[in-house]
Amino acid sequence: MKNWLFPLWVIIDVLVFLTAIALWIAAPEYKTLNIGLTVFAAALGFLLMFAKFEEIKTYVRSSYFEKVLFHGTNVLLVVSILGVVNYLGNKNYKEFDLTKEKRNSLTDQTIKVLQMVKSPLKMTVFARREEWNGILNLLKLYVAQNTNIKLEAIDTDLRPDLVKAKEITQNGTVIIEYQGKESSFPVIDELSVTNALLKALRTEKIVLYFVTGHQELSCEDNSQEGISALCEKLRLQNYELRPLELTKVDNVPKDATAVFVLGPISGFLPQEANLIKEYLARGGSFFLALAPAFKSELYDNLTTLMKPYGLELGKDVVIDRMSTVQGAEATIPIISQYDSQHPITAGFNLRTVFPLSSSVRTIKGMDNAQLLASTSSFPGSWAETNLKGVTEGKAQYDEKADLKGPVGLLGISELTIPNTPRDSRVVLLGSSSFLVNAYQAQAGNTTLFLNTVSWMVDDEGIISFNRPGLEEPPVILSAQHLQMIFVISILVVPIIFFGTAIFVYRRRRLL
Repeated sequence: MKNWLFPLWVIIDVLVFLTAIALWIAAPEYKTLNIGLTVFAAALGFLLMFAKFEEIKTYVRSSYFEKVLFHGTNVLLVVSILGVVNYLGNKNYKEFDLTKEKRNSLTDQTIKVLQMVKSPLKMTVFARREEWNGILNLLKLYVAQNTNIKLEAIDTDLRPDLVKAKEITQNGTVIIEYQGKESSFPVIDELSVTNALLKALRTEKIVLYFVTGHQELSCEDNSQEGISALCEKLRLQNYELRPLELTKVDNVPKDATAVFVLGPISGFLPQEANLIKEYLARGGSFFLALAPAFKSELYDNLTTLMKPYGLELGKDVVIDRMSTVQGAEATIPIISQYDSQHPITAGFNLRTVFPLSSSVRTIKGMDNAQLLASTSSFPGSWAETNLKGVTEGKAQYDEKADLKGPVGLLGISELTIPNTPRDSRVVLLGSSSFLVNAYQAQAGNTTLFLNTVSWMVDDEGIISFNRPGLEEPPVILSAQHLQMIFVISILVVPIIFFGTAIFVYRRRRLL
């Protein structure tokens, strides 16, 4: 063998050997490839040793080899120590997020959910290997928070048998195994993973009934005036949504976790209101959202249900002149301050919009009611009782008839009902338009509504996340960029170092 070929073959053998080690660590599922590379590297090494056997014997007997062996042993010990540290670090995964916006951390709500995992839980990812990186990076954050969670990844190209057995139809599907139960979901973002965990952890089914028959807002309506967006969010939270027509039943179903009356156009019959009253007496929960109505008799039998809870709805329209500063109409209050003491709005810092809203008030002497969202102080806002003035755009505060700001827009309350498993909770919202699709994309309406529902049904989980805005755009790397980084870091740089080392070695031999 020519002298210049031998070092080249040695470099090739070393690179193949290092590649085999890297694959055994990073991709142990590719057993055929890994075994093939390992056998090739070993065979090539023995072949090279056989070709230079006499020279190797002479070299081994030299004093120079003793020095090489000594330094090589030291290097091996250092590498072994680093390997053990890396193994222990991999088994005890921890991450530290040093970004200002905490963009690589889980939200506080997710961490609360993870604290509910008290026994072993296994998450198995089914995806092509090239799709693993983003999914595993997210799921490892969950593993780092709770040692009861174990993570495994299956390459769907290598294990079609498992894919068929588990009925996997979509790449990026994760199967959760917890306390003998098994459920699956596609990974989209943190919210999708946390919601799936909630589904696995929840022992009771949550059923929400939406009253129909009075032209209420509909979950089936995808237009700007429908509430399909909110309903979809509720379903993603693993809540079951059902319609309820009170004129066709003798009582509210016993499996009802909560009942919703959202933006009815016509009034309720006395017997319909009585069914809701009886349901509340059993410890039920009730969400009432009404548009401003100046006809005193239209919603009286509904608003009367709220009085034992310390809440009442004004027959007025809320005017907030501060909204005009932000480019909105005065009849569309824009709210950014909330009750920071209540669990629903603690830490809530998103802007919400309450279009065409009536005032929500607490009844004096009843401490069980709270207002979570209110307008600015007077003279910036008030509740206007003169409908004509509002429609003509000439609304003026009347000290005798109108209510000074700050004006409540969202109220909640709860009562302890004897001989019932839980407290009865109610929510009163003075703006049914708050819920429609038109106001879900550009404001925090969705978040506030869903958090309110979570409290109302006494759900320990999370529904929405409050994340700070990014002050600088994130760096997005394309597939070509990632491939270039891989080639440079894994191939080019090691070859340069090995080549430089051989060059220096040969120069020193010639000196």
